[in-house]
This record gives sequence, structure tokens and C-alpha cells, in this order.
Amino acid sequence: MEDKTIPAKLIYRKIKGKLSAVEEERFDAWLKEGWEHREYYERMQRIYQEENMQEVAVGKIQDAWEMFEKRVQGRWRVERKRRWMWGMSVAASVVIVLCLIMYYQVNTRKDMNIAVQNIVPGQYNAILEMADGSTYHLGEQQGSLQEKTGRLIKIDSTLVSYLPVSNKQEIPQEIVYNKLSVPRGGEYRIELEDGTKVWMNSESRLRYPVAFSNDTREVYLEGEAYFEVQRDVDRPFIVHSGEQNVTVLGTSFGISCYASEVNDYTTLVSGKVKVDFERRKQSFVLEPGMQVVYNKESDVATEKKVDVAEFVAWKNGKYVFKQKRLVDILSTLSRWYDFEVFYRNEDVKEVLFSGELRRFDDFSYLLQLIERTSDVKFVIDKKIVQVMR
Repeated sequence: MEDKTIPAKLIYRKIKGKLSAVEEERFDAWLKEGWEHREYYERMQRIYQEENMQEVAVGKIQDAWEMFEKRVQGRWRVERKRRWMWGMSVAASVVIVLCLIMYYQVNTRKDMNIAVQNIVPGQYNAILEMADGSTYHLGEQQGSLQEKTGRLIKIDSTLVSYLPVSNKQEIPQEIVYNKLSVPRGGEYRIELEDGTKVWMNSESRLRYPVAFSNDTREVYLEGEAYFEVQRDVDRPFIVHSGEQNVTVLGTSFGISCYASEVNDYTTLVSGKVKVDFERRKQSFVLEPGMQVVYNKESDVATEKKVDVAEFVAWKNGKYVFKQKRLVDILSTLSRWYDFEVFYRNEDVKEVLFSGELRRFDDFSYLLQLIERTSDVKFVIDKKIVQVMR
């Protein structure tokens, strides 16, 4: 190897474990050229670990390393009589570059904290709209409300529940519908009159009867929800969502049918469901672990086996992504953290990511996890997230 020098930022990338195969070969060759190279690298690595330093903005760290490079780079092989002076200058330079990195880290984190202070996890929040047009903001209050039919509705900070009908004589002749709307950056739960439990995700709406009829139970969903249906062999439970109707007796399943998304998903966790597309005259009967995907652009519905956790884990406070496109991941996160996305590079949308994220984690921490496992970078300005390579 003729060139006895190596860019200082290449050493930094080695410490971070981000060298390419070509860079790794170059680094190994440089490391074998002399004891001072290995000593210098080990010193840098040790101090870096002692400081427990984290990732910083790419542009700024490169500036820091370039400044460092100007001070200490040059011919590494020197006469023996100059080794002591070289060691002292390297030690001083190490301190200088670490100070520079820490300075940029502190300032970058300070900027990021200011930038993301308005991007926070969602919370329990919903709007209940009664049949008579009255509305109630849920999420902070507790107590009960009374329907115009005289029936009581219990509410607390996370749940709205309807008391069951004790006998068929109490079922009203006219079906009265309420609507529960969960805004962007919110989630909520509802227990229907029959005992069916529904977890509703952000930007979702559920229209449902205050009391079900004698022969069927039907609700209407926009957005995403997870259902645990109370078994009743005499009254099938039907969810109308987009182009599909999902019919069950007693089971657990998730439905995602956002108008802004290309695909609608019905994912079965337990039991059995029938998914009908009336316009297309097509039906699927799902077993646990199976999913129907309906593509709105191609108007094609397909069935496949999936890991159900990837599609319903949000109910338990987690996001599970398996080889998911970044554009889809950020679309999912944006509904919960309430932010907008701007892509500086169109191709970055197709970057694939796998991982498990906790739903209530700090937003900047989630972005750091994605950055550390890919070549994607984020710049945050209030509630706008810019994405680039």
C-alpha cells in the first residue's frame, strides 16, 4: 500500500461498524503498517466508548473530522526520534476531536429536542357523536352519559362501554347509531352492547348501534381497529369496511382500511371469518394466521399467511415491521405521532426496514433506531420530517 495515510473519518466509521468491504480492506492494510497505527486506533476506540458517545448529524460530524484531519494527518511513518512528539500531538488531537464531536453532539441534540418537542406519542382521545347530534370529547372525563333511549353509557379515560340488553323486550324497534371517532395522534377502546371489544387506532371511525337487533350485529369501520367479538351463534357480527364485509360469530381479528392507503387488510388472529367482496362477487374464509389484502388500484384481493403480530401489535403498544418499506413505516408512525413527511430523495421511500418499536417511545429515539440500521437520515423541523440518504 503506497499511501500511508488514512482519512480520520474512516476510523470513525470503523468504530461505528459502518465500513464497506472495500473500506474494511483499506483499514486492515493501514492497521498492519505499524504499531503506532494500532495504538492510535485503540486509543480512539477506548475514549469513544468511555464517553458513550452517540450518532450525530452526518454533515456536522464530517466537518469535525475534516478539521481534525487537517491537524493530525500526514505521513504516519516518522523517524524514531520523533515518535514521542507524534504521540503527544496525537493525544492532544484526540482530545480536540472528541471535544469537537461532543460539541456538535450537544448542539445537535439541543436542536433536535427543540425540533421534536411538538412530535410526541399519541394518547387516549376520541369524540363520541350521539344519534341526536350531540358530541362529547373523551379521554379525560369519567362517569356516564344517557342516550335519548334512556340507556346509560359508561366512560373513563380509555374506554366507552354500553350496558348489555338484559332481555329481547328491551331491544328498540328502531336501530339507533352512535359514532366514535379517534383523531390523528389518538387511540381509544369501546365495548359494545353485546360485549364485543374494539380497539381503535388513530384516524379511525366506527359507526355502531346503541343496541343490536334480534337477528344481526352490524358495524361500519373507517381506518383501523382490532375486534374481539362476543360469540353469538344466532346473530352474526358483520364489519362493513371499504369494499369488504367481514362476517364472524366469535373471533379476534384486525382490519385496516384507511382511505389514504393503497391496500386494505383483514388479519385473523383466532376463530374463523368470512370476507366478502360483493361487487367483485368474491369470498374468502380465513383460518388463524391468514390475511386478505385488497389492492384498490388493481381491484384485486388476495389471501396469504402472515405473522399476525406485524398487523395487530399496535393494540399492545408495539409496532412490528418486517421488511417494510420506509414510506409505509412513516405513514403508520405519522398517524400516531401526528407529523408530515417530506422526501428529499424519492428512492428512499423504497428502503426496507425490519424491527420492533415501542409505541410510546420518544419519537427522536425511533428515528435514531432507523438511522442506525440503514443509510437513511432525518431532519426534523417542528412537525415536518425530511427524509434523505
